[in-house]
Amino acid sequence: MSGAVASQSPPPPDQEKVNILVVDDLPEKHVVFRTILEELGQNIVSARSGQEALRYILEMEFAVILLDVNMPDIDGLETASLIRQYKKSAQTPIVFITAYVDEAQAAKGYALGAVDYISSPVVPGVLRSKVKVFVELHRMNRQLQQQAIEREALVRSEAARTAAEGATRRAAYLADASRRLSMS
Repeated sequence: MSGAVASQSPPPPDQEKVNILVVDDLPEKHVVFRTILEELGQNIVSARSGQEALRYILEMEFAVILLDVNMPDIDGLETASLIRQYKKSAQTPIVFITAYVDEAQAAKGYALGAVDYISSPVVPGVLRSKVKVFVELHRMNRQLQQQAIEREALVRSEAARTAAEGATRRAAYLADASRRLSMS
């Protein structure tokens, strides 16, 4: 999978890079997207077909997928449908990139879970700001998941401590009762 190349910008302090998947059959589009998105400092993964994109989705988690609608092997709409079948990527935001959108195609794309359509050629600032929002949402979601795990661990710890304290009180009571009975 030689298409995956991470951008070289450092991630913001104390933040792990997230993955952005760019799916387009034209190599020059990957250069354009990488140039536009590199200042976000994230890992930009390039797939040149729907099949290659699906392989990456099995291996990695993505904050957002930029997906060309018109590709030769599996088009973007079919690729999006397949992406949604995997539990891991069922909720990953998909932004379709296309030169031409008709209402029927847009309706089908949104039904497949697209969050947006961006016309090609892309406006760099628009693309960058939209992708940045999805990167931040992905980070917030990860943070919430981590906090939920930590809360669950705390609840388990409290329950174990309460159970241990109860067992200690019962043992002390039984020891005291045994001592009193033996004195009688």
